[in-house]
Amino acid sequence: MLVKMVMTFVVGLLGGCLAKRLKMPAAFMTGSMIAVALFSILTNQSAMPGSLKVFAQIVSGAYIGQQVSKADLLNFPKLSKLIVLLLSFFTVNMFAMGLLFHYLFSIDLVTALLSCMPGGIMDVSLISIDMGAQSEIVATMQLARLVGILLILPAWIQFLLKRLGKDDVSSVNKTKEKMQKIHPFGTNRNWTNDSLILIIAGIGGLLGVYLEIPVGALIFSLIFSSLLKIVKNTAQLNSSIRYLAQILAGSIIGSTFTHHSVQQMSQLIVPALLLLGSYLIINVLFGFIVYKKGDLDLKSALFASSPAGATDISLIAGELGGDMPKIAAIQISRTIYTIVVLPNLVRWFVGWIS
Repeated sequence: MLVKMVMTFVVGLLGGCLAKRLKMPAAFMTGSMIAVALFSILTNQSAMPGSLKVFAQIVSGAYIGQQVSKADLLNFPKLSKLIVLLLSFFTVNMFAMGLLFHYLFSIDLVTALLSCMPGGIMDVSLISIDMGAQSEIVATMQLARLVGILLILPAWIQFLLKRLGKDDVSSVNKTKEKMQKIHPFGTNRNWTNDSLILIIAGIGGLLGVYLEIPVGALIFSLIFSSLLKIVKNTAQLNSSIRYLAQILAGSIIGSTFTHHSVQQMSQLIVPALLLLGSYLIINVLFGFIVYKKGDLDLKSALFASSPAGATDISLIAGELGGDMPKIAAIQISRTIYTIVVLPNLVRWFVGWIS
C-alpha cells in the first residue's frame, strides 16, 4: 500500500509540474488529477487514502483565510447589497442547473448540485469527497467551468463593453491603494509565518473534524486563518505548501477514476457547456443591474460576477482596469459563501427532497 501511495504521489507531482510548465489553470491540481487518473486507468495501481483530504482542506482553508484583510472587512458593509444579489443569483443557478443535470442527464443529485457550485476546483472537489459525491464528475465540471471562464472572460468583457458603448476607462477607479505601512508578521519565505498559519489553521480544522460538521476541516481552518490574518497581519502562505495540497487533492480524485468514469466523461460535454452559458448569463445580468444602479462601473461589475478563482479574477481585473479592491472583496465573499453555506444548503435540500 505504501509503495502504491508513493508511486501515486510521484505521478501526481510530475503531472502537476508538467501542467505548470504548460501554464494550465490551477496547474498542480489539474495536472496531478489528470496524471493520476491516467495512471489509475492504465495500471489500476494507484492508491491515495481519502484521509489525506483533511490536510488538503486545512491548507486550502488557511490559504483562503489569508486573503481576508482589514481593508476587505471595511469594504464588505459598503458592498453588502451587491454581494447578497450576486450570491442569490449563484445559489438559484446552482439549484436550477443541478436539478436540470439530475433529471436530464441522470447525474445523482448531490454530484449534480456540487458540479454547479461557483467555487474553486480544489475546494469543491474536496467537498464532493466529503459528501460522498462522484468526485471525478464534480472535478471535471469544475475544471471545465474554470478553464472556460479564464479563457473566455477577457474577450467576453471587452465584447460586452464595446456592444454597450462603455469601453472607456474614465469611469474606472484607477487609484491604487497605498501599501499598508504595517509590516506583516512574516514573509512568504519566513518559516515562522507559515508554521504559525498552519498551526492555527490546523487547530481550527481538527476542531471542525471533531465537531463532525460537514466540511468542518475546511470551514474552521478558514475561520481561524482569517482571524489570525486580521489580528497579526500575517503574510500569505508559501506557494509551495499550497501546491503540495493541490497535488494531494488532485491525486486523491485522480485515483478514483476508472474505465467506467472515463465513459461518463463524454456525457459531460453538453452539461459543461450549459453550465458555462448559465454563468455568462449571470455575468451580464448582474453587471447590467449593478452598473445601472451606479454601484460599480460596468467593467468591474462584470469581473466581480465571474466565477473563477478569486486571485485569478482579481489579477486579470487589475491588468484590464477594474476596481480591484471591490472586485477582490466580492470574489472573496463568493469563495467563503461557497465553502461555508452552499454545502449545507445542498445537504439540507437533498435530505428534504429524498
